[in-house]
Amino acid sequence: NKLSKSRVSNSLAKKRLAFCKSHEDKTAFDWKHTLQAVADLKEFTWYPRDLRSRFKQLRAPWTYMTEAEQKKPEFLRPKRWFAKKEWKRVRKQKIFGLVTSTGKKLAVPCPTPMNTASFAELVRKKVGPFLKRSFPRKQSVQILLDGEKIFHSPVAKSALRDKNIKVPPKSPAHSPGLNPIENTWPLAERRLRDLEKDGDSFDVFAGRCVEAVKAYSSAAALITSMPQRMRKWFERIGAVIFK
Repeated sequence: NKLSKSRVSNSLAKKRLAFCKSHEDKTAFDWKHTLQAVADLKEFTWYPRDLRSRFKQLRAPWTYMTEAEQKKPEFLRPKRWFAKKEWKRVRKQKIFGLVTSTGKKLAVPCPTPMNTASFAELVRKKVGPFLKRSFPRKQSVQILLDGEKIFHSPVAKSALRDKNIKVPPKSPAHSPGLNPIENTWPLAERRLRDLEKDGDSFDVFAGRCVEAVKAYSSAAALITSMPQRMRKWFERIGAVIFK
């Protein structure tokens, strides 16, 4: 009787179920022909050589705990894994990943921090042209984005309109399982760590982030998995689903 990684509130569970309810009649065929792409941002972390072994020692998959177990010392994580001075040497690379219904993939390095203006520029210079090449006969395309504020700001909406990109109503916050592109991130993370070498600089690591995201092999099946995801959310009564 383990709890999911996020003990969802009743209000959030209701929002998730309402979202699923609004799409429950859609088949895999419907999703593939109404939704052309799914997209999101992911941040990958680079550690200097002398900190990397400690990162690998501390890194672990999610542990599913009961409420009582969460209070035990052996389950508590430190607030900081490294001293503040050490943490300043750690760097992050954010990637905007997009997968189309036909299995084509786009991965673009983003500035850190990412803001509404930089996302709008990304839409105009990278996302719009990529989708136009992927769907040359369509006058407009629809992509699923998470509820991050920069995706839904007035500046972002203007850029999306300029490129004839439509975005469905926002999915509930803190609900990553509703966006199937979340499946690509764990595999990209594992690939990054498998390729990592002791002498790698941050620039080498950042370059590999793009390669790792594009290496996902089941891209064409992501959008058609949406009906199954809706069913799982209903089964879990709005609690986090296993991606």
